[in-house]
Amino acid sequence: MHTDGIMKGVRVIRHICGVCLGIMGLVLIQPMQVIGFDTLPVMQKSSREHTVSGVVTDSQTGEVLPGVNISVQGTSAGTSTGADGKYSITVPSKTDTLLFSFVGFQTQTVPINERTSINVELVTEAIVGEDIVVVGYGQQEQQDITGSVSSVSSAQIAEVPVSNAASALQGRAAGVMVAQSGSQPGDGVTVRVRGRRSLTASNDPLFVVDGIPFSGNLNDLNPQNIESMEVLKDASATAIYGSRGANGVVLVTTKRGGNHKTIVSYDGYFGVSRQLEEPDMMSGHEFAEMRREGFRATDSYSSDEAIFTDPEMKAIQQGATYDYPDLVTDDAGYQQSHQLTVQGGNEHTQFAVSGNFFNETGIIPGQNFDRYTLRINLDHDVSDRFRIGTSTLLSRFVQAYGTNPYGTAVAMNPLGNPYEQDGTLDFRPTDDGLIANPLNDLVAGKMLDDRNRMRIFSNIFGAYDLSNHFSYRLNFGPDLSSRRRGIFQGTLTTARGEGVPYARKDEERSFAYTLENILNYQQSFAGRHDIEATGLFSIQSDQYETDRIAVSGLPYETQKYHNLGTASTAEDYGSYYEEWSMMSFMGRVNYQFNDRYLLTVTGRADGSSRLAEGKKWGFFPSAAVGWRIIEEPFMSGQSLFSDLKLRLSYGVTGNTAIDPYQTQGTLTRTTYQFGENAGYGYRPGQISNAHLQWETSRQLNIGLNYGLWESRIRGSIEYYQTTTTDMLLERNLPITSGFSSVFENVGETRNTGIELTLSSQNIIDQGRGGFSWSSDLTLSSNREEIVDLYGNKQDDVGNQWFIGEPLTVWYDYEKIGIWQQNEAPQADSYGQDPGEIKIKDQNGDGTINEQDRVILGTDMPDWSGGLANHFSYRGVDLLVFLYASTGQTIFNEYKDTALNGRYNNLDVDYWTPDNPTDRHPRPDASREYPLYRSTQAYQDGSFLKVRNVKLGYNLPPGAVEHIGIRSMRIYINAETPLLFSKTGNIDPEQYGGRIEADVPTTRLYTLGVNINF
Repeated sequence: MHTDGIMKGVRVIRHICGVCLGIMGLVLIQPMQVIGFDTLPVMQKSSREHTVSGVVTDSQTGEVLPGVNISVQGTSAGTSTGADGKYSITVPSKTDTLLFSFVGFQTQTVPINERTSINVELVTEAIVGEDIVVVGYGQQEQQDITGSVSSVSSAQIAEVPVSNAASALQGRAAGVMVAQSGSQPGDGVTVRVRGRRSLTASNDPLFVVDGIPFSGNLNDLNPQNIESMEVLKDASATAIYGSRGANGVVLVTTKRGGNHKTIVSYDGYFGVSRQLEEPDMMSGHEFAEMRREGFRATDSYSSDEAIFTDPEMKAIQQGATYDYPDLVTDDAGYQQSHQLTVQGGNEHTQFAVSGNFFNETGIIPGQNFDRYTLRINLDHDVSDRFRIGTSTLLSRFVQAYGTNPYGTAVAMNPLGNPYEQDGTLDFRPTDDGLIANPLNDLVAGKMLDDRNRMRIFSNIFGAYDLSNHFSYRLNFGPDLSSRRRGIFQGTLTTARGEGVPYARKDEERSFAYTLENILNYQQSFAGRHDIEATGLFSIQSDQYETDRIAVSGLPYETQKYHNLGTASTAEDYGSYYEEWSMMSFMGRVNYQFNDRYLLTVTGRADGSSRLAEGKKWGFFPSAAVGWRIIEEPFMSGQSLFSDLKLRLSYGVTGNTAIDPYQTQGTLTRTTYQFGENAGYGYRPGQISNAHLQWETSRQLNIGLNYGLWESRIRGSIEYYQTTTTDMLLERNLPITSGFSSVFENVGETRNTGIELTLSSQNIIDQGRGGFSWSSDLTLSSNREEIVDLYGNKQDDVGNQWFIGEPLTVWYDYEKIGIWQQNEAPQADSYGQDPGEIKIKDQNGDGTINEQDRVILGTDMPDWSGGLANHFSYRGVDLLVFLYASTGQTIFNEYKDTALNGRYNNLDVDYWTPDNPTDRHPRPDASREYPLYRSTQAYQDGSFLKVRNVKLGYNLPPGAVEHIGIRSMRIYINAETPLLFSKTGNIDPEQYGGRIEADVPTTRLYTLGVNINF
């Protein structure tokens, strides 16, 4: 079927093919003209000859199609369309017939019927096996891949306006979990490929951008520059990256130029964001009644005057409510992106240059994120054999991270007036001396957390064809970045509480480089044997340093963090430097027999400076086989399957995701009193471990690719199991040892899962103006478990690690209700009263203690998936994208109610003698928090989101050509317009499963345009 990914690939191929054919024509025709062939009689027109011209376009999108082959039926005459989709051909007769053909489109036969102008709209057709997929250190056709690879196209990435490109993988790539890391402007996402393997080491995948490993997340990248993203998931696909591929590999390929006329394009949008969740907090009246009930519970309520302060009484009498969460948020935030791209080239040099500005302004004042990127991609053929080029990114982001007063605002007493009578802010709206007004933090210049970063990331390469079968490529990838963070906290802020101002400045600098030598070999034998081999030698090095200084007692606040030398007190200072390096050797062989039987064998040896002496090197092999069943003779007589391929792979990958020097002992400074003076000394700060080695993962993968009814339906089914041993585990130690923990190679985990993908062309457009409908479905299920910890198959309750359970679980008491009045004797036997939380006595011993804690669930889902539906009709296209996650348990801090009359709470259904509910306990003024309060917060975190709805319109070329525009598309988009969950209007999607009173999630509405000149 035709997904957007397939169509994008087809368009790229057709543009390149079109221009190549055009150039070939010039190369052949021009010499003939030069030597005078154009004067020969055979080239002269006869009186019967007839010239036809026109434009060829895509019937679905209206875009012009360069490189379309046009021939005269029954003759050798022919031509092709240019970069503008136009053609002109001279035919022998006015009654001849033209044939229009191009890859990915149905061939059309058009009688001339004496016409001189014929415009043709080609209709797409289902294809299989033509998709070009980026794999490690190369490309392969989809039909030849033996590993497990998910691909997301630039069209799919562009469907959702995201600041971080990794967000586009959510629901698009099976087996890939993408979750929010926060809701502040510029916050990234957390990506997990086929679950988590390590308990304390990193589980982040390796990102590779244009062939060079990319440290950090993808926040520095502009998503609109990306041509495709491939996720390598099984060991056969990831073993080529050895020690860095254990957690999966995400390959990012950026857009490049082509052999065609220069194309200038503008892509931009502007959007308005609004708060997704508005928690239903108690009003002033409800809060007052809750406090009264808390005093009634202790038989200490006599009158309102006895339990409320004068400001609170005034608010009660006036019926006033002060909605602090609403006061600290704006009605709307904003997001915008503007990009200008210039692409083009000729047969020798191709270029793509783009500049982008992205801005996101949050709904909490003072939170803002700006990103500026410039990308330059160049390719130049020095000769027929020698090519050079670069992919270079220059980026800068400026993030006003600001403050987060939302958590304080949610808990604020709604009876406290935040303003004085003259309209100025009251620093302490109530008589509670420990609670300050969160609006103080939003005063301009009073609370700052400014972060900025500059980065230059590049791949400079040269490639040389040694012969028809051997080629060599050299990649050099420098990565230079600097980062600064400035913090300022004024006197009248919640952080300083009327104390002296505080400021801090951090500076970070890093330089890394990758040097790769790649030798490729490719040859076919006897028409049945195809061999491709790749050899690699690479070096990677990284240097990082940072310094910091924190002070207090600044003489004036307007200097912020820019003049720290004037402070009276140095609170903290320090510096740090680290470096590490890695050397690698890799070999891979791909073998095909008769286009039917596939074999891939890979081996990689990595040496890391991070590991202990004698343990630095690891070898990571893999093997995969594929059987293209569809090519077997016994499949030739059937019409059901258009593709059928079975895959099996097994391999080993490693993980060295520990910090440099963690295998070595360190010293930490200590302070003590020496007489009346301070004394300084040193103590061991970290236990050395000379035996620390590679964490190793072994993975088995079985996959089936299928296509039905001429690929109207296409998809895959994957089953995998990953076993990770010698985990890099930070094991807790008794404090009496003098150390809190030590890194060791202990323990074993296992991930088992299944992945399903299905793409279908439900209705195929039979011509421009026709209706088409296609769907893409992904489903994933991953079961992770701890197999062993310390070699004894015993649980580690202190760390909440349990044999046979997921890596993270919720381990707590089980709430089974609220003690009722008729259960008073039973409640008393547990030392409780009616109205308090009732806990299940798991072992029935009549006592609630640590033996009664149980595993209540995990933050990881049972299933997750996405469903995208694409519709088009008469130039109008509509996308509806759904994303769902089921089976996870979350900890909702909003439900972790205090109910003591000091802090505000959700408007919950709490117990009273007249309201014997089982949901929440009775308020109690004598306690800061209810007994077993945390048990209220666990709930089902399953959800279904309408992740994206996008409606677009492609203007007809004739409507815009007169103003110099080749094509133009306008669209409107709604991101997360609807949410269905058991958490009501609070977004349950958060990595780690803990829903905090943090910056609220937003929904985004955008208006955008794509223009090609």
